[in-house]
Formats: sequence, structure tokens, C-alpha cells
Amino acid sequence: MTNLSRRGFSVLGLAGAALAVSATPAHAGPRRALGVDDIATVDALRTTRGTSHGQQLHLLGYHLDTPGRGGGPVYWDADATEPDNGGTVFAVAGVATGRWKRPYENRVDLAWWGWRGTGAEDDSGKVRAAVAALPAGGVVEAGPGKVRIQSTVTVERVPITFVGAGATDSLDPGTQFVVATVDKDGFLLRGAHGGGFRDLAMRGEGLTGGNLVATERIGAATEDGNYLLTFLNCRFRDGYNGIRLRSCNTVRFHNCVWNGFSGQQVILLNGEKTTSRADPVEFVQCAIAAGTANPGTDNVVVDGQGGSIKFISTAVLFGRHGVWMRNTTGEGLPKFLYFEGGGFENGHGVPVLLEAGGQAVFANTYISADGEHDNVRIGKDFTGMASFTGCHIRGSGRNGIDIASTRVTVTGCVIGNNGRTAHTAFTRAIAAVADNGAGKVRVTTAVPHGWETDDRITLQDVGGTTEANGKWRIAAVSPTQFDLPDVAFAHAYTSGGTAWRNGAGINIRADASRVVVVGNAIGSLPDGAARQDYGIVSAAADVLVADNDLNGNTAGPYLLLGDQTAQTRWTGNKGVEQVDGWLSARLTGAVADGLHDLTNLLYVDGQRLKVTRVVRKVGAGTCDVRLETAGSTALGATTTVESTRLSRPYTVDGLSAPLRLRLRVSNAAAASDLEVQFGYQVVA
Repeated sequence: MTNLSRRGFSVLGLAGAALAVSATPAHAGPRRALGVDDIATVDALRTTRGTSHGQQLHLLGYHLDTPGRGGGPVYWDADATEPDNGGTVFAVAGVATGRWKRPYENRVDLAWWGWRGTGAEDDSGKVRAAVAALPAGGVVEAGPGKVRIQSTVTVERVPITFVGAGATDSLDPGTQFVVATVDKDGFLLRGAHGGGFRDLAMRGEGLTGGNLVATERIGAATEDGNYLLTFLNCRFRDGYNGIRLRSCNTVRFHNCVWNGFSGQQVILLNGEKTTSRADPVEFVQCAIAAGTANPGTDNVVVDGQGGSIKFISTAVLFGRHGVWMRNTTGEGLPKFLYFEGGGFENGHGVPVLLEAGGQAVFANTYISADGEHDNVRIGKDFTGMASFTGCHIRGSGRNGIDIASTRVTVTGCVIGNNGRTAHTAFTRAIAAVADNGAGKVRVTTAVPHGWETDDRITLQDVGGTTEANGKWRIAAVSPTQFDLPDVAFAHAYTSGGTAWRNGAGINIRADASRVVVVGNAIGSLPDGAARQDYGIVSAAADVLVADNDLNGNTAGPYLLLGDQTAQTRWTGNKGVEQVDGWLSARLTGAVADGLHDLTNLLYVDGQRLKVTRVVRKVGAGTCDVRLETAGSTALGATTTVESTRLSRPYTVDGLSAPLRLRLRVSNAAAASDLEVQFGYQVVA
């Protein structure tokens, strides 16, 4: 689209045509053609009638007190009758036909409409006029300064890109869009196919509602949604809500930063119904933070049906929840979320909260809450699958990962220093302890505890009802009360006591199934205190837990609760004694020194075994026993069953050639009826 008529081009000549389609940015400053007269201001222009079609003037500036700002070439279109729009078309007082016009192609400068850049006056109308001057789409440029928006700027159907002179974290340099729309949206994109925002800062002022930027459908047809929107090098801050994306297809945020939002969330994807899904949306090298002063504001909420939501090298900080997949719409589910690189830190809620959805993938991601909740929580209504690969999950007040869903896979992750039991901020003072009416202990806390049934709680310093001191699973009764189902009430409460919630590396609930935990390091980390009570706590009946390092947990490598089934597999975990088989020998009657054959395995052929435990007993007398192989140690056998876990296991190597296994008895003294078992692990 060009705003010069064919007649205008013929009058302006080649120089004018070149000027009209120049790629020079609109805010780069006016260029003055040779032999063209100057005119000082727009007010003067509106009192000056052109002398001939195509006559050129050089406008020195929009206002007299800001020479150069908003200036540039104008020409006289003797046939024009369109209204004065304040920026690219200027009517002359008392002249019905004939207008002064700026030559431009698809880029306009907000200064053309008299924008001063001070932020002291409402610039909303100027921005709307600049958008209207690009009926087929284009670029609205704003140089350094502040653009004040006091009423919503709406862009409908056309691709408009707002371009500034640079994003900044300061309040004055660069280009600042100051959104002061009270409880309304700052910018609303309706059915826009293309466009977006680039190289600018957008900040709220005195907002009590709305979003800095929002999108919505303009009609019922498929093409009436928004498509191909780009946000590049933008800074969003000090708003109520940040961005609401509905009815969007292919939206990309690159190198954008959000901070300081006090509303429901910083970014809301969809949040309505099936027809308004946001799919796909990408965040690349971004930082999303509600702000340290806003612990109740969520960062990213994916609500209702949405498609491919991707985060690449993006940080999500502060606020409450980090990424929250949910469904409050009753229609559809979030479909797919992918997060790679970057991570989560310093939130007051759950960094990764998956309540509803189809798929979620986290790869090479750092997840640390530093609060009292889980780092990752996957609810039973998350019906698809979730996987965590190569992630670093640490520093939560409860569990590193809490799983109540199906098809969850955790591989190659480091999970440690969760369950921050030593943090005094997470303790609850005890106000009362009493009989719950069924003979069990009921505890009342001085403030709401925020805990759930089956949480593991430690109580200490309870006076009188001392049987309550210890570590127990609870049954939540009310916000300030919980029962200890395993503790009988026996003594009257006198005073004192505190309680705190324990946490594991991974907590697998009874509702979970087909959970795979393979090849992770789950325990203490070198840069913090060991706080997890168990590496893994599982009440599920269908899990595979294999080849993990479970050392460095304060209570033990794992805790099994509930029923185990044929679908449950715990194998090959470091920190857990694993016996793959037993080499057995039984000698009846008198037992003499010498070599004796085993009863169940005579040769090791094509395998290497590691002997880790020896169990033995004689019916009478005493003797020493060992497996006849290099490295074995003789152990005494008596009439008491003895089981010894070898501090230095030894290897039985039958890889190169079959190796015969025999029991050697020595120092027999009236020994009879000997039974020996050597527990081994298969190494190769």
C-alpha cells in the first residue's frame, strides 16, 4: 500500500517516488529535499493551501517547541478530500478539496501525530490514529521517550508491529509504553494475522485489572483468530496481569522479560474454551517473574485447551506457581508443554504444577522452589504423560517430585536437599493436643498448617502428650488440625511443641501407576544440607525403580507403603542391598574340614558375580566357612543363624572360562548339619 496517487508520483518525479518508498526508519529524522521551502509546524501547515498538485514543503517539526520531532517532507494532493487524521493527512482550514500528506509506504512514526515523548499526556488517540493509517498493516515506530496509554488500543485483523528504540529496565531511557488503563487491557489484538512488539519496554502505572497485552477472536470463523505474532526484545513490568493469549496460532516471544505483576498471573494461555486455544506458543531465552513483592501471583498459567507450549532457555522466578497446567473451563485440556534449559527458582508455590493436561516434557531444567511446597507436583487428573530428563531438582520444603498420575518417567536427574525440615520458617507451633474421639491423637496448630493427609510430619517438644513426639503420617482434619492415626492418646497435653513437614526426593502416591524412575542421583548434594528423609517414598502398586543412586538420605534410601504387585520392580539401586541370587550348600551329619560341592550351582559360566552377603548356621559345634575363590574370607558358623553383609564384597569371575564353585570348611569342632548361603549380585 502506498499513500501517493499516480498523479502525485508524476508530479513529484523520481526523487519524490524514491522518498515515498524509502526504507529509512520513520524516526531517523526528516530529510529535506533541495529547493523545497520550510514550514515550521503542523498548525502553520493547516493554514497554508498548496499552490499546485505535488507541491512539496519541508515540515520542520510538529510543534514549535520541539523542532525536528515529527517533521519531514509533505506534499499537496489537490484531489484529496479525506479527513485530517493528525499525522499523515492534514486539511487546510476552509479548503474542501486538497490535503497535505506525508509520503510513506508501510512505516509511520508516532511523532507524526504530535507525540512529545514525555508521557505527561494521553497518547492513546495518537497510537490508534497511527494504526488506522496502516489499513493493510505495517510498522508503528516510536523513538526514545514515553508513550502514555490511558485507554485500550485495539488492533483488528491487520499485522501491526510496534517498534521502539530499545528495551530497558530503567524508567526513562529507550522507548517506554506506559499503560495506565486502570482495569482495562492496554493493547488488544483481535484477529491479527502477523505483527507484534519489538525493542521496547511496556510498564503499568496504577493498574487494578486487565492485561498489558491481550488477544481474542474477532469472529466465529477459523481465520478470525490471531496468527503469527512476534514479541522480540521487549520488557514488561509493573502490571496487574501481563499477557493473555486466546485464539492464537504461532506466537513467539524471544528475549523478553516480565517482572513486577500483582494480579492473577503474568501470562495466561487460553483461559476460556476450546475455540480459543493458544497453539503453538514459544518462549525463547526469556525471563518471567511475578516479582519478589508478589507471592500470590502465578507466572505462567495454561488453562483449558491449548496446544504446543514451548520454553527454551527460559527462567521462571519468584511469584507463586511457576508453570501451572489446569482446566477450569470444562472444555478440553492443555495438550503439550515442553521446557528445555533454563529453570525455576525462588517461588512461593509449586514451580511445576501439573493438575490437568496431556503431555509435559522437562529436559535439562533447573527446578528449585526454596519454599515449603513440592518442586514438581503431578495431580491424578493429569491424564497424559510427564517426563523429566537430565533435570536438577532441589531445595523444596516438601518433595522434589510428588506423583499421583500415570505414565511419569524420571531419568538422569539429580534430586536432592528437598524436604527442608531444618528451615524454621516452615515449622508450626502447637496450640493444643487432645483425644480425637477415637482414642488417637489430634493436634491443633497455632496457625493454618497447609498440610495434607498422608504427609509425614515430625513433632518435637510436646509437653504432657509425649507419645506424640516423633515422625508420623497424618490425617488432615481442618486448616489448623490433623490426627495421628498411628498414635494412641495416653497423656494430657501441658504445653509447647512444634511440627514440620518432611519430604522425599520423589513421593509416589497410591493413585499413581506406570511410574519409571531410572538412572537418577537422589540424595544429599554437596552444596547444601542433607534434608530428604527418603530418596523415594512409594505407595503405588505399579512402578519401576532401577539403577538409581539413593545414598545420602537422612532416614533411608526408600520407604514402601501400600500394596506391591507384580508390576512393581525395585532393582539395582545403589544405597540399597540388592541380592540377585544365592549360592547354597547343605551338609547333613558330621561336618569335616575340606571342600564340599554346592547344592544349586556348581559352575559359573559366562558370568561375573559379586558376593555381598553370607548366611550360615550349624546344628551343633562350630566351624569356619568360605567360598573357595580368590578374595573370599572365612567366617565362623555357630548354632545361631548369622547373616553378614560383606564390607568388601569379592568377585567370582566366570567370563573367560567356567569356574567351579565349592564350599571350604575349616576349623571344624564337633560340627554337624551345616547350612550356608552366599548372596550375590550379577555384575556381567
